[in-house]
Amino acid sequence: MFQKIFLAFLPFILVANVARIKNSQIDPKAKAILDESAVNFKSYKSVNAKFTFTTENPDNTSSKTKGEIYLKGVKYKLIFDDQEIICDNKVVWTYLKDMNEVQITDYEPQKDEITPNSIFTIYKSDFAYLYTGDAKIGEVNCHLVELTPIDKTKPFFKVKLWMDTSNKMIKRLKIFDKNGSKYTYDITTLNTKIVLDDSFFVFDKSKHPGVTVEDLRL
Repeated sequence: MFQKIFLAFLPFILVANVARIKNSQIDPKAKAILDESAVNFKSYKSVNAKFTFTTENPDNTSSKTKGEIYLKGVKYKLIFDDQEIICDNKVVWTYLKDMNEVQITDYEPQKDEITPNSIFTIYKSDFAYLYTGDAKIGEVNCHLVELTPIDKTKPFFKVKLWMDTSNKMIKRLKIFDKNGSKYTYDITTLNTKIVLDDSFFVFDKSKHPGVTVEDLRL
Protein backbone atom coordinates (compact mmCIF):
# COMPACT_ATOMS: atom_id res chain seq x y z
CA MET A 1 0.00 0.00 0.00
CA PHE A 2 2.77 2.44 0.88
CA GLN A 3 4.42 2.09 -2.50
CA LYS A 4 1.13 2.78 -4.29
CA ILE A 5 0.56 5.90 -2.20
CA PHE A 6 4.12 7.07 -2.79
CA LEU A 7 3.86 6.71 -6.55
CA ALA A 8 0.37 8.17 -6.64
CA PHE A 9 1.30 11.26 -4.65
CA LEU A 10 4.92 11.62 -5.57
CA PRO A 11 4.49 16.51 -12.28
CA PHE A 12 4.00 19.51 -10.50
CA ILE A 13 7.77 19.64 -10.96
CA LEU A 14 9.14 20.52 -14.34
CA VAL A 15 6.47 22.89 -15.67
CA ALA A 16 4.74 25.52 -13.58
CA ASN A 17 1.35 26.16 -15.16
CA VAL A 18 0.90 29.56 -13.54
CA ALA A 19 -1.43 30.74 -16.31
CA ARG A 20 -4.30 28.78 -14.77
CA ILE A 21 -3.83 30.32 -11.34
CA LYS A 22 -5.42 33.64 -10.50
CA ASN A 23 -3.18 36.34 -9.06
CA SER A 24 -5.24 36.33 -5.87
CA GLN A 25 -4.15 32.74 -5.31
CA ILE A 26 -0.43 33.48 -5.59
CA ASP A 27 1.32 34.49 -2.39
CA PRO A 28 4.53 36.37 -3.39
CA LYS A 29 6.48 35.09 -0.39
CA ALA A 30 5.41 31.50 -0.99
CA LYS A 31 6.28 31.88 -4.68
CA ALA A 32 9.77 33.16 -3.84
CA ILE A 33 10.36 30.19 -1.50
CA LEU A 34 9.15 27.66 -4.08
CA ASP A 35 11.10 29.29 -6.92
CA GLU A 36 14.31 29.24 -4.90
CA SER A 37 13.76 25.60 -3.96
CA ALA A 38 13.16 24.56 -7.58
CA VAL A 39 16.26 26.35 -8.87
CA ASN A 40 18.33 24.87 -6.05
CA PHE A 41 17.12 21.31 -6.68
CA LYS A 42 17.78 21.50 -10.42
CA SER A 43 21.38 22.50 -9.71
CA TYR A 44 22.14 19.02 -8.32
CA LYS A 45 23.11 16.27 -10.78
CA SER A 46 22.08 13.50 -8.38
CA VAL A 47 20.40 13.27 -4.99
CA ASN A 48 20.12 10.55 -2.36
CA ALA A 49 17.79 10.81 0.61
CA LYS A 50 16.46 8.62 3.38
CA PHE A 51 12.94 9.26 4.58
CA THR A 52 10.24 8.11 6.95
CA PHE A 53 6.69 7.73 5.70
CA THR A 54 3.83 7.95 8.20
CA THR A 55 0.17 7.17 7.53
CA GLU A 56 -2.52 8.48 9.87
CA ASN A 57 -5.93 6.90 9.33
CA PRO A 58 -9.39 8.29 10.18
CA ASP A 59 -9.85 5.54 12.80
CA ASN A 60 -6.82 6.91 14.70
CA THR A 61 -4.57 4.03 13.68
CA SER A 62 -1.20 4.81 12.13
CA SER A 63 1.79 3.14 10.52
CA LYS A 64 5.37 4.13 9.79
CA THR A 65 7.76 2.93 7.09
CA LYS A 66 11.35 3.84 6.22
CA GLY A 67 12.68 4.17 2.71
CA GLU A 68 15.48 5.53 0.57
CA ILE A 69 15.43 7.30 -2.78
CA TYR A 70 18.07 8.00 -5.43
CA LEU A 71 17.39 10.61 -8.10
CA LYS A 72 19.14 11.65 -11.30
CA GLY A 73 17.05 13.87 -13.53
CA VAL A 74 13.88 11.89 -14.23
CA LYS A 75 15.48 8.57 -13.25
CA TYR A 76 14.87 7.17 -9.79
CA LYS A 77 15.41 4.20 -7.51
CA LEU A 78 13.24 3.58 -4.44
CA ILE A 79 14.37 1.12 -1.79
CA PHE A 80 12.11 -0.34 0.91
CA ASP A 81 12.41 -3.30 3.26
CA ASP A 82 10.42 -5.60 0.99
CA GLN A 83 11.03 -4.25 -2.50
CA GLU A 84 12.88 -1.93 -4.85
CA ILE A 85 11.39 0.17 -7.63
CA ILE A 86 13.77 1.32 -10.36
CA CYS A 87 12.92 3.59 -13.29
CA ASP A 88 15.12 4.83 -16.14
CA ASN A 89 12.26 6.94 -17.59
CA LYS A 90 11.43 4.17 -20.09
CA VAL A 91 11.10 0.99 -18.04
CA VAL A 92 10.07 0.26 -14.44
CA TRP A 93 11.52 -2.71 -12.58
CA THR A 94 9.75 -3.74 -9.36
CA TYR A 95 11.90 -6.19 -7.42
CA LEU A 96 10.09 -8.22 -4.75
CA LYS A 97 12.79 -9.25 -2.30
CA ASP A 98 10.99 -12.06 -0.45
CA MET A 99 10.00 -13.76 -3.73
CA ASN A 100 13.25 -12.96 -5.55
CA GLU A 101 11.08 -11.81 -8.46
CA VAL A 102 11.30 -8.76 -10.70
CA GLN A 103 8.30 -7.40 -12.59
CA ILE A 104 9.04 -5.31 -15.68
CA THR A 105 6.59 -2.73 -17.02
CA ASP A 106 6.69 0.23 -19.37
CA TYR A 107 7.00 3.60 -17.67
CA GLU A 108 3.74 5.40 -18.40
CA PRO A 109 3.33 8.39 -16.08
CA GLN A 110 -0.22 9.53 -15.71
CA LYS A 111 -1.39 13.10 -16.20
CA ASP A 112 -1.01 15.06 -12.96
CA GLU A 113 0.86 12.20 -11.29
CA ILE A 114 3.30 13.24 -8.60
CA THR A 115 6.45 11.34 -9.46
CA PRO A 116 9.11 10.26 -6.95
CA ASN A 117 11.55 13.01 -7.83
CA SER A 118 8.87 15.62 -7.22
CA ILE A 119 8.98 14.96 -3.48
CA PHE A 120 11.69 17.65 -3.46
CA THR A 121 10.20 19.99 -6.05
CA ILE A 122 6.44 19.54 -5.77
CA TYR A 123 5.57 22.85 -7.17
CA LYS A 124 2.90 25.36 -8.08
CA SER A 125 1.40 23.90 -11.24
CA ASP A 126 -2.37 24.04 -10.80
CA PHE A 127 -1.98 25.01 -7.14
CA ALA A 128 -2.84 27.99 -5.06
CA TYR A 129 -0.11 28.46 -2.47
CA LEU A 130 0.36 30.40 0.72
CA TYR A 131 3.22 31.09 3.13
CA THR A 132 1.85 30.33 6.62
CA GLY A 133 4.82 31.07 8.87
CA ASP A 134 8.01 29.48 10.17
CA ALA A 135 8.45 26.32 12.21
CA LYS A 136 11.13 23.97 13.51
CA ILE A 137 11.60 20.27 12.93
CA GLY A 138 14.03 19.36 15.67
CA GLU A 139 16.80 21.94 15.26
CA VAL A 140 16.02 22.64 11.59
CA ASN A 141 14.43 26.01 10.80
CA CYS A 142 11.76 25.76 8.12
CA HIS A 143 9.39 27.92 6.09
CA LEU A 144 5.84 26.58 5.99
CA VAL A 145 4.03 26.66 2.63
CA GLU A 146 0.50 25.36 2.08
CA LEU A 147 -0.65 24.19 -1.35
CA THR A 148 -4.29 23.82 -2.41
CA PRO A 149 -5.11 22.13 -5.73
CA ILE A 150 -7.12 24.17 -8.22
CA ASP A 151 -8.47 20.93 -9.67
CA LYS A 152 -10.97 19.80 -7.04
CA THR A 153 -11.17 16.31 -8.53
CA LYS A 154 -7.76 15.44 -7.09
CA PRO A 155 -7.87 12.85 -4.28
CA PHE A 156 -6.23 15.25 -1.82
CA PHE A 157 -7.34 18.74 -0.78
CA LYS A 158 -4.18 20.15 0.79
CA VAL A 159 -0.41 19.68 0.88
CA LYS A 160 1.86 21.23 3.51
CA LEU A 161 5.57 21.73 2.89
CA TRP A 162 8.27 22.42 5.46
CA MET A 163 11.16 24.00 3.52
CA ASP A 164 14.60 23.91 5.18
CA THR A 165 15.78 27.52 5.31
CA SER A 166 19.45 26.52 5.03
CA ASN A 167 19.48 24.27 1.95
CA LYS A 168 16.12 25.30 0.44
CA MET A 169 15.02 21.65 0.21
CA ILE A 170 11.85 20.02 1.50
CA LYS A 171 12.29 18.70 5.02
CA ARG A 172 8.73 17.45 5.48
CA LEU A 173 5.74 16.99 3.17
CA LYS A 174 2.24 16.26 4.46
CA ILE A 175 -0.69 15.29 2.25
CA PHE A 176 -4.30 15.56 3.39
CA ASP A 177 -6.50 13.02 1.59
CA LYS A 178 -10.22 13.55 1.10
CA ASN A 179 -10.89 10.21 2.80
CA GLY A 180 -9.54 11.61 6.05
CA SER A 181 -6.11 10.00 5.89
CA LYS A 182 -2.88 11.98 6.24
CA TYR A 183 0.45 11.00 4.68
CA THR A 184 3.70 12.50 5.94
CA TYR A 185 7.17 12.23 4.42
CA ASP A 186 10.06 13.24 6.67
CA ILE A 187 13.47 13.58 5.04
CA THR A 188 15.97 12.23 7.58
CA THR A 189 19.23 12.43 5.57
CA LEU A 190 20.11 14.18 2.33
CA ASN A 191 23.16 13.85 0.07
CA THR A 192 23.35 16.22 -2.90
CA LYS A 193 26.97 15.43 -3.77
CA ILE A 194 26.51 11.79 -4.73
CA VAL A 195 27.62 10.72 -8.23
CA LEU A 196 25.43 8.12 -9.94
CA ASP A 197 25.96 6.41 -13.29
CA ASP A 198 22.94 5.83 -15.54
CA SER A 199 23.43 2.06 -15.11
CA PHE A 200 22.46 2.48 -11.45
CA PHE A 201 18.89 2.99 -12.65
CA VAL A 202 18.66 -0.32 -14.50
CA PHE A 203 17.89 -3.61 -12.74
CA ASP A 204 20.97 -5.85 -12.69
CA LYS A 205 19.97 -9.54 -12.77
CA SER A 206 23.54 -10.63 -12.07
CA LYS A 207 23.22 -9.26 -8.54
CA HIS A 208 20.17 -11.44 -7.87
CA PRO A 209 21.01 -15.08 -8.67
CA GLY A 210 17.97 -17.19 -9.52
CA VAL A 211 15.66 -14.18 -9.86
CA THR A 212 12.33 -14.84 -11.59
CA VAL A 213 11.61 -12.32 -14.36
CA GLU A 214 8.01 -11.37 -15.15
CA ASP A 215 8.01 -9.14 -18.24
CA LEU A 216 4.59 -7.47 -18.25
CA ARG A 217 5.28 -5.12 -21.14
CA LEU A 218 2.96 -5.34 -24.14
